[in-house]
Amino acid sequence: MNSTRENCQADIVRLTKAAVEAAQAGRWDIVIQCYQDRGALLATEQALVPKADELLKLDEQIRDRVHTVQAVLVSLLGESTAIRQRLQDLQQRLGVQPSAPVTVSMKA
Repeated sequence: MNSTRENCQADIVRLTKAAVEAAQAGRWDIVIQCYQDRGALLATEQALVPKADELLKLDEQIRDRVHTVQAVLVSLLGESTAIRQRLQDLQQRLGVQPSAPVTVSMKA
């Protein structure tokens, strides 16, 4: 039974570390999957006290990374909006017909 508990704990730590690496690479789909899998394991194994500190530190790294990425995205979207507006103003002043809008698809 102890071996099963150790394997479960090792899997939880492995999934958490994989989520950290995926977050650093911007692979949010993998982050979500890792946390879903980890949640299922945590639900079956409640006695995780020996690894709780390590998991909390890794969770904090992920939160920090998410906040950083969100801040960068907000900044880039703001810059993009300002540039688009300047281009539209320039096109109007030059009397140039605006081109069709370009959309960018971003997978989360």
